[in-house]
Amino acid sequence: MHAGWRQYFKQRLRKPSSYYSVGLEFGIDSIQVSVLRKDKESVRWVKQQLLPAHDWVTHLSRYVANESLTNTPCHVVMAASKYQVLQVDKPQVDAAEMSQALVWSVKDLVSHQDELTVDYFELPAQSAGANKVNVVALPESEVEQITDGVTEAGLELQSIGILELVVADMVNSNDDAILTLVQEAGQDICLNIIKDGQVYFSRRLRGYENLSTFSEQELQMGVGDNLSVEIQRSMDYFESQLRQAPVKRILMGIESQHLNKLTEIMAQLTFMTVEPLSIDIEKVDDLEYRSGLLGSLGAAFMQSNGLSYEK
Repeated sequence: MHAGWRQYFKQRLRKPSSYYSVGLEFGIDSIQVSVLRKDKESVRWVKQQLLPAHDWVTHLSRYVANESLTNTPCHVVMAASKYQVLQVDKPQVDAAEMSQALVWSVKDLVSHQDELTVDYFELPAQSAGANKVNVVALPESEVEQITDGVTEAGLELQSIGILELVVADMVNSNDDAILTLVQEAGQDICLNIIKDGQVYFSRRLRGYENLSTFSEQELQMGVGDNLSVEIQRSMDYFESQLRQAPVKRILMGIESQHLNKLTEIMAQLTFMTVEPLSIDIEKVDDLEYRSGLLGSLGAAFMQSNGLSYEK
């Protein structure tokens, strides 16, 4: 635990929160905050706030105090640009030694030389002869800052997760595979193929960082064609290499004011059912869902299959 004992006991002595959970998504320039309250048997989305990333502990502390959120369970999700997901051979070591072995496996593959915190998630299906895992890597200093800062702000940090697993947790999938495209403004597109609530295939699509700024006319001038090619490549790999039944549906969580037009274009190009990715949730009247809130709302709903790091 990174937080000092004094801070720890101060938090434990606070009265329980009347709120269900707080979800935080840490991006490059901002932090999205989603707050849920449980009323009888239902959970409602009741608050939403955007905080600046600069001096975020001060801003978050003030918001927690002003909104009476002290001691509320908190789940964090990292925006896609804040970590890397790398697929490597699974080390043949005991479970207790796995994390350290994976650090050595990925240290030369990451884009920085900072000390790393790593976690991993298993692959439900693999190509013939493969024994790989998906490794999540991010700077250890960032995990420590988030752990200390969230605790200092008065929230009860319970987990730190990643966007890929949050999306899998929020999508109502069954035996039929679903392909999801999730992007926040200025970020890479996260492409997942999800089946039975698990990520079977995941990759980042680069070169679409400005997609949220495109007009309807610009979306029809080659962007859709390029995106449909990437989708088809991913589905081909899923079927041929992972030996899975075809994807049945595509869900798009792209932060764009022309999302409906983009789904229409992709449906025409892929000959598949394509729909906006949305979250069916009870909410107060003045809140409106958009794709850019998926991370923080998903964090607030984070279930046991999300990645978590010990505090």
